[in-house]
Amino acid sequence: MNQPKEIKDFETTIHQNLEPGRVRIIVIDGNEGTAHITDAPEHGHTIIETIKGKLDRIRFDYGFKFNK
Repeated sequence: MNQPKEIKDFETTIHQNLEPGRVRIIVIDGNEGTAHITDAPEHGHTIIETIKGKLDRIRFDYGFKFNK
């Protein structure tokens, strides 16, 4: 599973997590004052869910494309 990690050091997080060929997702929650980072799926959808304006979950919809 692709579990998001809480970001503790906002100053260096972006520079540390830039990697060629990799897509990352950063979610900033202004209500709780937190931020989380996770990898995006290679093929699929990523849905950030909120409940009553608060971050609830990140849902991944993975897929596999068959070459024809």
